[in-house]
Parts: sequence; C-alpha cells; structure tokens
Amino acid sequence: MSKKLLAVDMDGTLFNDDKTISKENLEAITELLDAGHVFAFDTGRPNHALREILSVYDEFKRDNVYILGHQGIIGTKFDSDEALFGDYLNNDDAREVIAEVLRLGFTCVTFDAEHIYTFNDNWFIESYKKLSGEQLVYLNSVDDLKGKNITKLIAIDYDHPENLQAFKDDHEAVYGDRFESFFSHYAFLEYIKKGTGKGDGVKKLAGLTGISIDDVITVGDERNDISMVEAAGIGVAVANAREELKAVADYVTENDNNHGAIAEVIHKFVIN
Repeated sequence: MSKKLLAVDMDGTLFNDDKTISKENLEAITELLDAGHVFAFDTGRPNHALREILSVYDEFKRDNVYILGHQGIIGTKFDSDEALFGDYLNNDDAREVIAEVLRLGFTCVTFDAEHIYTFNDNWFIESYKKLSGEQLVYLNSVDDLKGKNITKLIAIDYDHPENLQAFKDDHEAVYGDRFESFFSHYAFLEYIKKGTGKGDGVKKLAGLTGISIDDVITVGDERNDISMVEAAGIGVAVANAREELKAVADYVTENDNNHGAIAEVIHKFVIN
C-alpha cells in the first residue's frame, strides 16, 4: 500500500460540537499513524493555538503529524514552531483592507504567526473568543500592524452577515488580484494572500513528504475547505457539510462530525 496523507479540517469535521475528538476518531487516527501514513490538521486556527488545544491528546505527538494553520498558510510539524513554509500578506495591502473593514463598521481580527489582534471590544469579539478559545491582543491603530508578517484577516458581522457578502462583492474588483476571500463561518469573511489557502498548503505538504497528490485525502465541512477538497486525490465532505462543499467532493460521509466521520474516511480509504 502506498503512503497516504490525510488532511482534515477541525471545527465541524474532526471536532465534535463540544470541541473534543471522539474515541472512535482517535483510535482510527492512531491506526493510520501506526501504519506509517501522514496526518495533518488543515485549519484556519493558528498553529500554536491548535497545538495548545490538542496538547491533551498524546496520539498526535509523532513525527508524521503536521499542522497546516492559518488556512493552510503556515506548515509546521505538530511538535514544532519551526515553519516548513509560510505565505504572508503584503503588509501595506493587509492594512488597506483592515482599514476599509473598520471604516465600514465591521469588527476585525487579524493574525501573524504568534498573535491574534483586534481593534474592537464588543460582543462579536467575545463570541469569537468563545468559539475559538483563543486570546486576542487589542490594538489602538491599524498602523500598529506595520512590519508584522500578517497571515490573514477576518471581517465579522453576526447581526447582518449579508453585509459581509455585499462587502466581498463590492470590493472584488479592488482586492481580487491580491487576495483570496471566502466565508469560513456564516459571519466570518476571511482574506488571505492570492494563490494560497488550504488546498495550496496540502499540496506543499505532499511535496515535502514525497506523497503523490493522488494519495492525498482531505476532509472538510465549510466553504473555506473547497480548495483542499478540490486539490486532493480524494476530496471528502462530511455529512453535515455545506452543500457548496458537497457539490465538489468525491465522497460524502454517511456520518457527521459527531458520529465518527473521520474514522469512516480512514477505514474506507486508508485502512481497509
């Protein structure tokens, strides 16, 4: 059997709704790793934050486990902060978008490799912190971001997410040649560097590990997972995925994220 690379999204895919990983999924992942295959978290979460969240799971403390964080932009081994690759936004371009997002009244969070920043103090930010489980650094000015290696930014509007879609559409002509933009949540509009994303990250990891893209399997549930599902030899949508993702997937699981969807994928496509 050829070596496989399984790359999975976290929230709504590997995680149960309570943000834990089921025993069924953990046992299947352990079986995959014991057989010498490669496992990667392909996630919007920062690498260091995900590593902290998953520190309670000894199963992932292996050489064949990787994190593709910040929407696949920064690749590291699970147990290391050393970047195997990283693609950052042009700092001037990033601050231009952030300033426009704030000018129009949206809430904004932005990221570098070590920190998450915001300029707002409202219930949107409190909801984001509760959802992500991450700490934020509060800034007074967009200029405070000068010189930082920014990986991505998120415009947030829980009350009127349709306004985010209007922002995306209205600014496509201005930003489309410099940024990829997509929804990672109904109220989160994300901007990353053009030509990067979860699909690009999994391709880079496949190259680094010497695994053919035909032997790559990816699994997700949201619109930001489309690029990685399309990039893989086998792209999978979990049963609870958005219809947009199911439409481009090679396979849709019978089980949802709360009932061992990842174990189903492993036993169907890797260990059988």
